[in-house]
Amino acid sequence: MINPANIEKKVDEALGSIDQIGRAKANPFLYTRVKAALSDSTDAGAWYSYLKKPTFALATVVLVFAMNAWVIFHSSENTTVTVQEDEQQFAKEYSYAVSTADRFYSINEDQP
Repeated sequence: MINPANIEKKVDEALGSIDQIGRAKANPFLYTRVKAALSDSTDAGAWYSYLKKPTFALATVVLVFAMNAWVIFHSSENTTVTVQEDEQQFAKEYSYAVSTADRFYSINEDQP
């Protein structure tokens, strides 16, 4: 079993060791190294601060909208022809009527 007197002795030794602790000594060049590291990070982040400006954000939004509008308007010119060609190819491949009238009024080609 553990002796309670032994435990108290160990606790007193641990608390007594705290009395001998002194102030930690820092490297004399620590302050200059920290200051240099902070100044380097601000130089590297200078271009990033430009990205946070409202004028840059507004210009980016306008550019994205302009590119989207250009893509939408230029893709709609060729889309109708391509869609019609795709529909005709699908109808031909699967023997499906191309127009609505062809679906309801099929002509029997076997009859004279």
